[in-house]
Amino acid sequence: MAINVADGGIKNYHNYFVPEEFLARDARTRTIRLRDGQRGVYASEDFIASLHTGLNDEVGDASNLVMYKCGYEWGVSDMKRFAEKMRHEFGGGKLDIWQMNRKFVLESWWWPLTIEGWGAWAIDFSFEKQGMVFVTIKNSAVAKAMEQVGKPVCYMYAGMFAGVFSVFDREERGGIEVQCYSMGNDCCKFIVGSQKKVNAAEFWRREGATAQEIMTKLVD
Repeated sequence: MAINVADGGIKNYHNYFVPEEFLARDARTRTIRLRDGQRGVYASEDFIASLHTGLNDEVGDASNLVMYKCGYEWGVSDMKRFAEKMRHEFGGGKLDIWQMNRKFVLESWWWPLTIEGWGAWAIDFSFEKQGMVFVTIKNSAVAKAMEQVGKPVCYMYAGMFAGVFSVFDREERGGIEVQCYSMGNDCCKFIVGSQKKVNAAEFWRREGATAQEIMTKLVD
């Protein structure tokens, strides 16, 4: 459906294209604020790599689940915040995000994360009727920070996408990375869908199937 600020949406500057339009530094308090007032923080690649390595040293393979859960909670919290923002900015306080154009909402949600350094994304809705959405990330902040380890490392992203779509679809979703930059690929690929679909994708991934093979098996 069309979005018209004349219907009650906020008539101000909606878009931003460079960090200086999105991030504000307070020299007195030495804090960073996002455009909507949220507190921000800079994290280096060394910090991201050390976080994952340290967590793995402490809890082993369970670190993957920890990062997934962190991403999930982040995604749920962020989409709930974003939904309220969109409701007033474009919905005139009347329309919720699931009543707006799906692609417009999700692109509006991800764009600030691109500015923040989480990478550029492409989202494929071609298989929504089969209960799946495919997401591609280029320049993943996590994968770039890690070495070429030959396995997926972006569990936080997978959890975040699961949390975001759980809120947006008003139905529990799972997420899994089926291709990663840290495996020598040029981008990371994720599948978001029901837990049954995610479990099937995980099985085929462990069997050594490629991202394209996994997607084909899930669609058939």
